[in-house]
Amino acid sequence: MGSQAESMNSITNHARQRMSARSINEWHIDQVMQYGRESHTRKAVIYAIGKKEVKEHGRFLEPCAGIHVLCSPQDGAIITTYRNHDLSGMKY
Repeated sequence: MGSQAESMNSITNHARQRMSARSINEWHIDQVMQYGRESHTRKAVIYAIGKKEVKEHGRFLEPCAGIHVLCSPQDGAIITTYRNHDLSGMKY
């Protein structure tokens, strides 16, 4: 889980705008990338926190529940972030 969390990921301007608009800060991003489930698609790597991660790692993750972080598969840059509590579409 969250293998890219150890290295500092760059955050695109678009992602910073979305973070600001959606009240998501860098602490949330760090926690999602460290403790979140990871899904790989052809165009992105997605990290997300759900109820399972909150139960497994602790209630300190509750503010991160439902946050998704989309990263570039090439360089790990954070492309965007959003909230969606439905994680059923994530493939591992």
